[in-house]
Amino acid sequence: MHFEFLSLKNNKTWNYVDNVPDGIKPIGCKWVFLLKTNPDETQRFKARLVIKGYHQIPGIDFGETFAPVARLVSFRLLVELTILHNWEIHHIDVSTAFLNPPVDGDIYMQLPEGVDWLEPFKPTSKTVCKLNKALYGLKLALRLWYDHIDKFLQTIELYRSPNDCNLYIANDGKLLLLLYVDDILISSKYKDPIQEMKFKLHA
Repeated sequence: MHFEFLSLKNNKTWNYVDNVPDGIKPIGCKWVFLLKTNPDETQRFKARLVIKGYHQIPGIDFGETFAPVARLVSFRLLVELTILHNWEIHHIDVSTAFLNPPVDGDIYMQLPEGVDWLEPFKPTSKTVCKLNKALYGLKLALRLWYDHIDKFLQTIELYRSPNDCNLYIANDGKLLLLLYVDDILISSKYKDPIQEMKFKLHA
C-alpha cells in the first residue's frame, strides 16, 4: 500500500481540497490486493487503489468513454511479418498507464483508506481528493489514456495506419508499433530503432 501510495503521490494524481461544489458527490475508492506470480515462479504482493467508477452517472460524471483497441488481424499480421523477415519484436507493458493522462473536468474522490497514516498531515472530515490524473476504475480512464498516448506517438513522427488506428508506422517505415490498451508491441528489422523508441516511451 505504501509503495502504491507513493507512486500516486509522486505522479501528482490528486490534490487535497476541503470544498466540494454543491451538487457534487465525491466518488468512493477502495484498495485491491493481489498475489502476483513472477516469470521465475516467485510471488509478490501488490496493492492497487481503484476508484469506484460504477458509482459514476452517465451525462453527469462523465461523457464519452470509447477508446479503440488493436484489431486481432493487425496483431497477427505484425507477428507474421516479424517471423517472415526475421525482425526484432519487443513487448512493453506500461506500468500504471492510466495514471499518466490528465483528467478533463472536475472529478472528486473520497479519501483512500489508510491516508491518515500514509500522509504527514491529518485530514479533516471535509477533506477529499480532486483528481488531476485518471485512476483505474474511472469510466473514462481508457479514453484518456488512448488520447494521451496517441498524441505522444504522433509527436515523435509515427503515423496511424488508415486501417487500424492502434497500428503506428514510422515515417521511414523502419518500425511498427501496435497498441493494445497498456500493452505495446514494437517490431523492426533493426535493434536501434526499437531501443530508441523504448527510451522515448520511458522518458
